[in-house]
Amino acid sequence: MTTLTSNGIELDTSPEKFGELRDSIDIVHDAAACRERMAVEGYLYFKGLMPREKVLEARREILLKFATVGEIDGINHDIMDAIYHENTFIDKVNLRAFTESVRTGLAYKDVVLSDEVIGYWERFFEDDVHPYDFRWPRFVRPGEGCGFHYDGPYMNRGTDKVYTSWIPLGDVKKEEGALIVLENSHKVDALLSSYAKRDADKEKISWLSTDPIKLQDNFGGRWLSTDFEAGDMLCFTMHTLHGALDNNSPTKRCRLTSDTRYQPANEPIDSRWNGANPEAHGYDKVFLPGLGKWNNKEFQDEWKKVDALGRLDMG
Repeated sequence: MTTLTSNGIELDTSPEKFGELRDSIDIVHDAAACRERMAVEGYLYFKGLMPREKVLEARREILLKFATVGEIDGINHDIMDAIYHENTFIDKVNLRAFTESVRTGLAYKDVVLSDEVIGYWERFFEDDVHPYDFRWPRFVRPGEGCGFHYDGPYMNRGTDKVYTSWIPLGDVKKEEGALIVLENSHKVDALLSSYAKRDADKEKISWLSTDPIKLQDNFGGRWLSTDFEAGDMLCFTMHTLHGALDNNSPTKRCRLTSDTRYQPANEPIDSRWNGANPEAHGYDKVFLPGLGKWNNKEFQDEWKKVDALGRLDMG
């Protein structure tokens, strides 16, 4: 297997330490089986849930926007290849307008609110679904990755019946920065009794860890991932420990994926992420992952401060 790293640390990819995500597409229409497997494994991976063409339309829509700010090379390469362009000028544009445009594109909306996605969650909840109003399309440059965390501390002010859908907007091989989950991490009492109960904004917590080896030593379990393809969807609980492999693409291909959250419509919602103008982590920040590593102490790894004109403020 190709060498895999996360936050610069090489993973042990022996069968005892690393495995493939289990495909659950065979039970996608069996809600009871999905709920049972989610409770046991903490995630559900559906290979080929959506038409590939629909997902690629969203990919094209978003990559065209990143090309306009110089983040990818659309002159020497096909836009869809998402090859990183080092002469980016993303620090010169209005990031409020740019990120809002990316989050609200029609083709992207057609994926995260598709019949396949919403239908799955309606069956799972046995109820109408409330998709979070805020969406997280994630652009990961070569050399970038993500720290390890539960989603719960960032989403826990409403109901605990919230789940994440991670959708690759294009094919994502492991070495290009695929998401990884720690097996059985949703059952770790030491995390559930402490870390899971924290509030990221009130307590200004950083990543739980950036070391995949220490996490395995502390909590056990294999790291699980796969080579994702456009049309796949990975779902997991608010208490499933996850992060990402580093994007070590040999061709400097950027990773494009999406995080969206869903809950039963009749449950309380977290106002940070819902409404006409979600507060998120503060109105002085926009969702723009990467561009450096700060251990996410003030959410900097994923959220960037902007000035009054919406321009990047790294000061």
